[in-house]
Amino acid sequence: MKYGYVRVSTREQNEERQLKALRENGVGANHIYTDKISGKSMDRPAWNELLVKAVAGDTIVIKELDRLGRNLKQIKDTYELLGKKKVHLQILDNEVLSTANKSKVEIELLQPMLLHLLGYIAEKEREKLLKRQREGIEAMEINDKGKKVSKRTRRETGRPSKRATLTKEQEWHIDAWISKSIKLSDCIKLTKLSKATLYRIKKGGMQFEL
Repeated sequence: MKYGYVRVSTREQNEERQLKALRENGVGANHIYTDKISGKSMDRPAWNELLVKAVAGDTIVIKELDRLGRNLKQIKDTYELLGKKKVHLQILDNEVLSTANKSKVEIELLQPMLLHLLGYIAEKEREKLLKRQREGIEAMEINDKGKKVSKRTRRETGRPSKRATLTKEQEWHIDAWISKSIKLSDCIKLTKLSKATLYRIKKGGMQFEL
């Protein structure tokens, strides 16, 4: 039996690209298992269900190597687990790593070396992606609520800022500190906020409407 596995890292991402590739390679729609969950987590319900379903001789088809995990250890552990279960793996974007229709020599000698190399590359690509995301967020404008705003959509993004949860009394004390009416040590005591938090609020460069 041939099964397919699809994973997208968040609920906002579209899995159609992966689904299309699996269907074009002979995987029936009712045999495709999909997880929408962070790649950092290995607690993937659909994947776990597929592992129970698949038996020796079956083939699991995925589009890319990093569908097995987002770091070298996750990829290696999953790859080796399928080998122990004698379940074949077909990686559409890396056929050299596929265990389906491969000789014992290829599987035992060549693939472990390639797996470590490509797993390392997948991990580094993940690090680059996260770095680009951080740089993009840091470059965003800050609105009057103290939150980052997307330049393209003008929508707020990220977690609510500390500023949005302040009481009026805290705002008054912070504004007094910013205007140098009270000392930083007094502001910390009165607001019960850390020094780092107060400086982040100050860095926003906005006064409160009191």
